Amino acid sequence: MSGDGTSDGKVLKVDAAQAERLHRFAHDLKNRLNGLGTSLRMLDELSAGPERDEVRDYAERAYFKALHDLENVLDDLGVERGPVVSQHDPVDLVELTRSAAEQLAFRIQRKQQHVVLDLPETLQAEGDAELLKQVIATLLSNSSKFSASGTTITVRAAYREGHTGLVVSDNGVGLVPEDLPQVFKGYAWLSSRSTGGEEQGRGSLARAYRTMRAHSGALSVESAGPGTGCSFSLLLPTR
Repeated sequence: MSGDGTSDGKVLKVDAAQAERLHRFAHDLKNRLNGLGTSLRMLDELSAGPERDEVRDYAERAYFKALHDLENVLDDLGVERGPVVSQHDPVDLVELTRSAAEQLAFRIQRKQQHVVLDLPETLQAEGDAELLKQVIATLLSNSSKFSASGTTITVRAAYREGHTGLVVSDNGVGLVPEDLPQVFKGYAWLSSRSTGGEEQGRGSLARAYRTMRAHSGALSVESAGPGTGCSFSLLLPTR
């Protein structure tokens, strides 16, 4: 095989290391899909009970692990998936936060939770208003999912050297130290579970992270451990 081809004369469109990475990923993906197929057949045959729950849990883990591995491959190959920010208009983060909170009002009220906006009258930044509102809504939704009924979600202003933004804090289930590096990786399997049985998309925080990078901003998370809640910081460069 030549340096830019294969044994059957085909020309590689990726280098040798990338080809090997894709080959290993394809092999692992096939194994996971076979495992999922087996689990689905077993679920059809099993009646409700611990054994069926165990098979379902295995299938769910395998499904998200396959998606997570795909995200890692795309990252390793440098494939950009973030949104294209075509406009950098003046935006008021306070106004966007109020709008995002109203959008989620039914879900938050259903859990008898409260959103407290500890914000100035206005908080100016630049960017795509709709994309930034989606990021704020993602953070509010995440806090609601992982907080108990009757708790409070707080949004306050954040100022750091050359940046301005928001901090969304909750008193929810928190994160173990091992999970912190995985929070913004698509479809990562984290140990925390939602408090009301809500489905965990596992991709929304990764999309929010990419959106902030596309704005030359940052998105980070802090948690002191299980039961201590989380604080997500959204920061945009000061223009």
